Amino acid sequence: MIPMMRLSAVLAVSSSVAAMTLTVGQTFITSGTDPTSGSNGWALTSHGVSEKLFTVNKDDEIVGQIADSVAKKSEKVWEVTLKSGYKFSDGTAVDAEHVAKCLTELNKENSAATSSLGDMTVTAVDSLKVRIESTRVTHVMDAVLAEWVFAIYRKDAAGNFIFTGPYVIESIADDHIDLTPNTFYDAEHTERAKIALKKFADGDALADALENNQVDIAFHLPIHALPKLRKEGLRVKSFEVGYHYMAFHNMDTLQDVRVRQAIDKIINRVALSQALAGGNPTRSLFPDFSPYFLDGTNMHGDDAGAGALLDAAGWVLQNGKRVKDGDELTVRLVAYPHRPGLVIMQPVIAQQLEALGITVTTVLTTMDWSTTQKIIDDRSFDLLLWAQHTLPAGDPLWFLSNFFRSDGGNNHGNLKSATVDGLLDQVSVAEEHSARVAATEAAHKAILAEVPVSNLVTPFWHVGLSDRMADYKPFGSDYYVIRSDLRCTSWDYSGEKPKRVLCGTMEKAIEKKAKEEAEKAADDDELKGGYIALIVIAGVVALGALAFIGYMVSREKQGKPLYEPAPNPLDQVKEMDNKRTVDP
Repeated sequence: MIPMMRLSAVLAVSSSVAAMTLTVGQTFITSGTDPTSGSNGWALTSHGVSEKLFTVNKDDEIVGQIADSVAKKSEKVWEVTLKSGYKFSDGTAVDAEHVAKCLTELNKENSAATSSLGDMTVTAVDSLKVRIESTRVTHVMDAVLAEWVFAIYRKDAAGNFIFTGPYVIESIADDHIDLTPNTFYDAEHTERAKIALKKFADGDALADALENNQVDIAFHLPIHALPKLRKEGLRVKSFEVGYHYMAFHNMDTLQDVRVRQAIDKIINRVALSQALAGGNPTRSLFPDFSPYFLDGTNMHGDDAGAGALLDAAGWVLQNGKRVKDGDELTVRLVAYPHRPGLVIMQPVIAQQLEALGITVTTVLTTMDWSTTQKIIDDRSFDLLLWAQHTLPAGDPLWFLSNFFRSDGGNNHGNLKSATVDGLLDQVSVAEEHSARVAATEAAHKAILAEVPVSNLVTPFWHVGLSDRMADYKPFGSDYYVIRSDLRCTSWDYSGEKPKRVLCGTMEKAIEKKAKEEAEKAADDDELKGGYIALIVIAGVVALGALAFIGYMVSREKQGKPLYEPAPNPLDQVKEMDNKRTVDP
């Protein structure tokens, strides 16, 4: 009975210690687990579920992730050596056959996987070596394989996608994903918390959730919400991202380059950065901290220059409206809410265009990406506001090819230029860094001359954090939000000086202390029980003794002692002798 008391007490304490769970809030989550579909591969890597052969670390260096190294064998042939012992989340060892099958399928099913290499023939040389032959030349295969689309996976017997990242999807719905640590990832998986990844309608809803302590990471927040979040227990980290905010011109509807040039000129990029309360105004397709930056223009709007271009194109100003052949110049300006900055910029741009005499219709799509995708597919936009990381793997070729090559998978402007295609081919074959920078500059200038896009701002993003995530350091924009180094920390006040320790460490210490206290309490209860039992027994004995004594006294008073001494044999012999003397 006593051991059972102790066991039940300990179990009660253990069951009351909840498993660690961090809540991450974002305005987007993956639409599914199939990396061959759309941008799912990017989202799954951002969620900490999938990984690539190569990745970009916090220092913007390309490093091996699943791959150990890559070697060029000829102009279009490379061999990738995989890391030994790397495993999928179901414990299956990653081998060359898995990788070859995965890359082949991605190249066939996802257009983003053809942007840099064209068609790929991928085979397994041995268990850890993969051979890649492409129809396009590259001299930076590690950078290509670090592109978001090349998430490595295998399919199980039921057709489920299995990945290698530090987290595994436990359950998935339209508005949330439950993640649990991948036990096959490394020895530190026990230090990682479970994660509840939640999708919010917009940045304001996300900010409200952070303010109400409903999320630990809010990625990312609109600038106007920051003041209310600067309070005890919360913090905001702001950082310049590799993303660019831009507007794609639909060259099917805005066919006259002078109209596109006029729109580009009238946009006041300084005003946009002010509305965003941060960021660098720019026309360059690449950030100013990269060697591919190309800009020296005036970032303020040029009303006179824009008006002259529209006049030359036949769009004259009548009663405040630009008119040609009786028709008003109209622009349908589309933005999506997943990036709060786009929503902030949309009315500012609309006002600038209207000041030039252009009639503007603004469309803000819903959080359901299919509504935005339908507009893109139907090409029912004139200007499409877009957020894009232009150097996701440190090299410019993927972005330029994917968005501006004639057959690019995200050629939203629908640019068809043999000149640009040829210049992009030159970027592909440029091997020396200086030659690559020069080739990129030539392609960059040719693209901007056609105005399929107006680059606007390199923004600052703002990430809200609870006290448990005080040590979180964002990097890689939103390509790596949930990472293997993500740790929950809290204050430990048990020592002489407070210090931050892993939440897991704290919970284990708390659990250990609780168990010890429970065991001590159980032991104390046992000891108390023993004392009580002894006291009861002693009391019963004492009462019995008192009752017995009282009974004896009562018998004595009645002349009926309870105890009469037994006869002495010597006295009996003496009495017999006396009888003999008296009787003859």
